[in-house]
This record gives sequence, structure tokens and C-alpha cells, in this order.
Amino acid sequence: MPDDFSHVRATAQQKARPDKKLLVLLVCLFVAVAVAIGAVAGAIGYRSGRQNGRVSVLRTQDGATIAKLSADGTRTVADVVDAVADTVVEIECTVKEIVQSPWGQLERTSTSAGSGVIVDGENGYIITNNHVIENATNILIRTRGGEEYAATLVGTDANNDIAVLHTQKSGLPSAVFGSSASLKVGQTVVVIGNPLGTLGGTVTDGILSALGRTIQVEGVAMTLLQTNAAINSGNSGGGMFDLDGRLIGIVNAKSTGDDVEGLGFAIPADTALSVYEQILQNA
Repeated sequence: MPDDFSHVRATAQQKARPDKKLLVLLVCLFVAVAVAIGAVAGAIGYRSGRQNGRVSVLRTQDGATIAKLSADGTRTVADVVDAVADTVVEIECTVKEIVQSPWGQLERTSTSAGSGVIVDGENGYIITNNHVIENATNILIRTRGGEEYAATLVGTDANNDIAVLHTQKSGLPSAVFGSSASLKVGQTVVVIGNPLGTLGGTVTDGILSALGRTIQVEGVAMTLLQTNAAINSGNSGGGMFDLDGRLIGIVNAKSTGDDVEGLGFAIPADTALSVYEQILQNA
């Protein structure tokens, strides 16, 4: 009971009355020993980390991993790929469209392909571009390991070119959203996707060439990240990651032409995350 507990605590405090000088000496000795133990443990941990070539693997609260930290405190493109490549999937769609012919309107069935990023693997949610799944009647996702799962459309935002898919498969790896507000021009980025619709898991790297670039994408003005990383048809919906392995953009466009080189674009993570959350709320 509260009264009994208070009494016991007070009695114990009253019984423990060591000499003040002795108490100070014991406290100082304890602190000195603790510092020494900490220093030794830190040195052992650092040496062990250097021997293993890695110091730590960072994890978010939901268990998603981001890139390993090398012993010298850096991360390489290979580290990023090891951490996040499994969060990027191939998307294959069956598309039905109405075409005009000399014999009237005809229904034509075709296939299209793109990329997507698993952003909630525990519950099976995937983010991609609206234009990747537009007019799709059937959607299939394929993981880096080759597993295939049917997916359904949760919702889309055509103006922001974002769509959210859902699969019944749970326990998939999840990408970790970064903040695009803290990005800097010139920093290294890693792009993972499915170029040409047949080369799933392709990795390219480059730098952020510009922030907040306003361009017209199929007649819609969008504010995007610009990169010189190689991007091709089929990369749409794939991930742009920083060297921490955080998702900083959703790839959605590139400039083409004989006189164009190294002009790729991605939807900033802050925009993509906001739209993703709105789509789930309205689903």
C-alpha cells in the first residue's frame, strides 16, 4: 500500500547514513571506474567494427533498414543497394484502351511496365506513378527476388503523378522516407528501377542537379528534383535514394531528344509522402 511503501523507503533512508567524506570518495571511485570501463568498451567496439568493415546497421522503428555505415564513417553506392534494392519492385500492367479505326471504335489490350517502391511492407502498400498504372485492368508486382503478387489500386492523384497500390502479401521490406527539404545540389543519389520494363533492379547513380525545378510533364506543371543519373522508360515509379538509403524522390520523367543528355526528374519525397497519406485517408 502507498503508506507502507513510503514508510519502508523512509526507514531505509534513515538507516543508511554513511560518513559524508566516505560517500564522496565512493562516488568518485565509481565514476572513475565507469569511465574506464566505457573507454575500454568503446575501443573494443571500434576495433571490432574496423575488423568487420562495418560499424552498424541503422533501423527505423518499424524495422526497415537503411544503408550500412562503413568503418570510416562513409556509405557507398553498394551499401545503399544492399540496404534498399529489395524495396523497389517491377510493375506490369494489362491495359485496355479504346482506339478509333476505319471500322469504328475497337478495344485494344496491351501491356505496360514501370517501377514502384514498397513504403509499408508490413501492410503491403506500394507507391508508384499515376501514369504507370493509368487505365490498367490488372496489376502485377514482381520483387527483386522474382516473386510475383497481384496488386490492386488504392487511389491516385493525377496532378502529382502519384498512385498507391496494395498487395495482400505482408512482411515485405520497406523503404524509409527521407526529407527532401534538407537536400543539397551536388549530393550523390542512387536510382533503382525497371528501365525498358525488362531490366528490373537496375541501379544508376549521379548527383542532384537542381532542386525545385518547375517543368511541364504531359501538360501539367510540376516542381521536381533534377538529376543526371541515367533514367529510361520503365524507371517511372522507382526510387531515388540518398547515401543513407533514405527515399528522397519518386522518379517520374526525363527529357529526351538528340541534343538532350542527363536530364532526369523525380517527385520530391515530401510531396510523395503527403500525397500517399492523403490517398490512404480517402481510400
